[in-house]
Amino acid sequence: MTTFYYNLKKLRRWAICSLIILLLALGFTATTLPEIWLITGIKIIALISCLAAFYVYLQPQKLAQIDDEGIIIDHNAKLKWKDIEAVEHCGKCCCCCGRKFLRFKLKDGVQYPLTWMQKISSTSKYGAFSIPLYAMTKEDGQAIEKEIEKHLKEPKAKIPAKKTAAKKETKPTPKKKAAPKKKAASTKKATAKK
Repeated sequence: MTTFYYNLKKLRRWAICSLIILLLALGFTATTLPEIWLITGIKIIALISCLAAFYVYLQPQKLAQIDDEGIIIDHNAKLKWKDIEAVEHCGKCCCCCGRKFLRFKLKDGVQYPLTWMQKISSTSKYGAFSIPLYAMTKEDGQAIEKEIEKHLKEPKAKIPAKKTAAKKETKPTPKKKAAPKKKAASTKKATAKK
């Protein structure tokens, strides 16, 4: 199984930004009640964001896992290669950003259980089953594209086709037992008396 992870450089930036916001919020003093509520909210959000960033940085998160059977994106259900019709290489996930991602197009009638985030993104251009290439290193992005292409081009004849015609059961013909052989009468040579 080949595993790909999120890019740690981008997570490092997130952790540094969260830490700076937290330090600024801690240094700010409030005098009125609305300011106290606002600063306290910012401190809580910045602290949670900072802790989450450091946790993700210390425990690298899996972006995709690929094996001969299929692909698992994040912690979602495994997509089987036989259910994928095509992979689209998209340049933008919305009108304002030019981020690259791969979107999997499933065959008609194929359904998988969706997580809450997949349900939200299923109506957008990003789609429910997509790999964000912008969240990976360039080398990992190229490697995952080659890996996906390799698995989708492999023939699917490995799985035997199910026969729909009913099989006629035939019983094996019993073997005939051979009649026991009669013991040949032992003929003793008559010994001539001298």
